[in-house]
Amino acid sequence: MRKAWTLLTLAALLVAGPALAQGRGRTDGPEGSEIGKGGYSPSSGAFSLQLDGGGAFTVAGGQFSPPLFIGATATYWGTDYYRLDLSGAYVPGNDSFHVWEALVGPSFRAMTYPLSFSAGLQAGAFIPSQGDTRFILSPRVGVDFLVESNLLAGLNANYDITLGDIDLSIVRVYLSVGYRF
Repeated sequence: MRKAWTLLTLAALLVAGPALAQGRGRTDGPEGSEIGKGGYSPSSGAFSLQLDGGGAFTVAGGQFSPPLFIGATATYWGTDYYRLDLSGAYVPGNDSFHVWEALVGPSFRAMTYPLSFSAGLQAGAFIPSQGDTRFILSPRVGVDFLVESNLLAGLNANYDITLGDIDLSIVRVYLSVGYRF
């Protein structure tokens, strides 16, 4: 009799086991089945636009007057931790010298909420009002804050290394505000 109950219990567990596992939130089913069962819904959309503004300082020689810049960034979010940025910036300088920059490159974010750290590397064009256009590399570090589900705010620093003339390099420290859609 005891052997019969043991076999009956094992048979019941074999039949009911998969159903019990699905109730606990297993995520080995078809794509999308994990939502509501322990998985997560992705964040906002795959694109965002940001306005950037802050200080711009040269590493050698005279400083810009005023030492400010404005810019914009369009971003494609591959995932919440990887993105591809396309940025433009204008450093007004003075009547005889000002700078435009156009940059593109990836950045990586920490998966923390609502505050996340990021680092990236951009490359692009340094276009001064006088002189030749030059290639720049721009390492970037920053911190992003998710204000609401679609509203982003950030504090970033870029070191725009001008290849060919390091004295033209610029350090930018700035705030950004953006919308993810």
